[in-house]
Amino acid sequence: MLARYLSSAVIYFSMLAILFLLSLILIGCAAPVIKMPKPMPDIVKEYKSVVVYGDKPGMHNSGVRVEEGDYITILADGEIDLGPAQTGGYISGPNSLLLIRIGEKNSVWRYYDAYSIVTDARESGNIYLGVADGPIDRYGKPSKPEWYLNNRGYFVADIVVWKENDPIRIADVLEEASRTNPKNTSLRISARIAKNQKEIFLAEKKKTEEVEETKEAIAALKEKEAPGAKEPEKEKQIAELNERLQIASQALRDLEQMKKKLAEEQEKGKELIARLAQAQEERMKLERSGISQNPPVIVIAGLKDGMIVDTEYLSLLGVAESAKGVAQLEILVNQQPASRKEGRDLQLVAKDTRRVDFSERIRLREGKNEITVAAQDVEGLTARRTLSIQFTRKKEGVWAVVIGISAYRSIPSLKYAANDAREFYRYLTEGNGIPKDHVWLLLDEEATLDRLRSTLGTQLRRQAGKDDMVIIYLAGHGATERDTTSPDGDGLEKYILPTNADPKDLYSTAMPMSEVARIFNRISSERLVFISDTCYSGASGGRTIPVLGTRANVSGAFWDRLSQGKGRVILTASDANEVSVEKDELKHGVFTYYLLEALGGLGDTDKDGVITVDEVYRYVSLKVPQATGQDQHPVKKGEMTGQIVLGVVK
Repeated sequence: MLARYLSSAVIYFSMLAILFLLSLILIGCAAPVIKMPKPMPDIVKEYKSVVVYGDKPGMHNSGVRVEEGDYITILADGEIDLGPAQTGGYISGPNSLLLIRIGEKNSVWRYYDAYSIVTDARESGNIYLGVADGPIDRYGKPSKPEWYLNNRGYFVADIVVWKENDPIRIADVLEEASRTNPKNTSLRISARIAKNQKEIFLAEKKKTEEVEETKEAIAALKEKEAPGAKEPEKEKQIAELNERLQIASQALRDLEQMKKKLAEEQEKGKELIARLAQAQEERMKLERSGISQNPPVIVIAGLKDGMIVDTEYLSLLGVAESAKGVAQLEILVNQQPASRKEGRDLQLVAKDTRRVDFSERIRLREGKNEITVAAQDVEGLTARRTLSIQFTRKKEGVWAVVIGISAYRSIPSLKYAANDAREFYRYLTEGNGIPKDHVWLLLDEEATLDRLRSTLGTQLRRQAGKDDMVIIYLAGHGATERDTTSPDGDGLEKYILPTNADPKDLYSTAMPMSEVARIFNRISSERLVFISDTCYSGASGGRTIPVLGTRANVSGAFWDRLSQGKGRVILTASDANEVSVEKDELKHGVFTYYLLEALGGLGDTDKDGVITVDEVYRYVSLKVPQATGQDQHPVKKGEMTGQIVLGVVK
């Protein structure tokens, strides 16, 4: 009886031991990634740390069930040596190799630590985990299960199901976990990204409240009666509140851009994983079939050959792989070394040089750039991947004022100045993609002296930042008046004539160039282009009026004054003593007609896809004199560092 009892007990405990060992396939004694505190944070609905072994093909039930709409975070760590018996081994972490699936019939996705913060469950079901070693179907089932038999090692995957997608409390949990486990790279990256999302969320909430409060304050002031002398004070308060509203609204737009960039980075990670998985499958197929003399595989995320970007600095993210080991990795930008690592340097960025991740911040020049990544393995086999990337500055950083005046109250009208401005505005907003709320268009009756001063001296000055680009276009009449204090040596003050200018009182009804120079100096932008299709000599037949009774001998020194300062460039239709003419057959001023042709693509002499100020000037300097019988010669003034791009060729 005792023997029978002992025998039964042995069988019972043996079965328990077997079940326990089997459970280690998914639930092991490896250290968890997060080390969740006790009691569990209130934001956590469920938490489990599981182990996935490399020699177990297929997908395995983690025992964690989620419902559609739940928010989950999965963080993984560990290493698996893939196929050491067949290929000599290939040690890899969970990135791209750990497979995740929700439910029985949904597609798998591949794990990547930097982009595993919060994922919403689009289906209900248990979470399944597995390892990708070679080709798999959409559900994670391997077509070569025998490849798994000799794999060694495991991944630890921590699954957190959150009660709600609260970026503040989720970030707090991950940040605290990272402090208690500072050596875990996956956790550190996730905590940093979660912190960024938390800060954006808080800033967005604060600015949204500020916008609403400011709108309410403006509405209350407008309804409030302010008779007599109090009316100017009321208008001043409204103007100050409107400025505050613009600043807060711009801050919200900036935050939206930050969120957009984070989303773009996530897409880069997903793309990198997909490409890396394809490369791994191809490499393993070749190696397991006995073909091992293959050059390294280079995978680059987020960039495509021929793409156009609008930021000067580019994140180059990717992986170089070789079963024999990467001996050298080099990145070239426009044939110049941007980064080079070999030997000891590679050991600093990769535990095992059979897979080397690279992440470099690349500075681009305006126009086309050639980026090359070259990897060489220990046997001297080399692979190169080259991309052509075109850089044109971000359109959201461009502010413009476009002025065109054909109709004047007290001055003979022009035919095509307003049409010139209208077409230039269309080019900026439709042809070149500048947001319409970044461009002021003042035509005819709108272009009064007060509007010019307010738009140029106040609104443009408030909006354009140091790193932005400013474009000011003017088509209309100009004039001169005797002024012995003129610093130009010709005894003349030059004026831009608004629609309400009085030729008998230019001092109080027109805008002198001395004021224009002062306005330019008040604008903080270090890239300002002033394009002027007007003239000042008083000669007949052009965009000027005779105020002095005779044709004036105008010095061009006033253009030099306007172009003083970093990045100030003046492009004017004619020399100081010439006229800027219009032509009926062109329906434009001659200068603007060829300006638009240049910007439309004919000025792209080096065929790099962008139109610079210098290219525009070369084009109009050839075409305008030809079209006017050598009577009109455009002028460019100002110095700049590098090139200023005015447009992109579609």
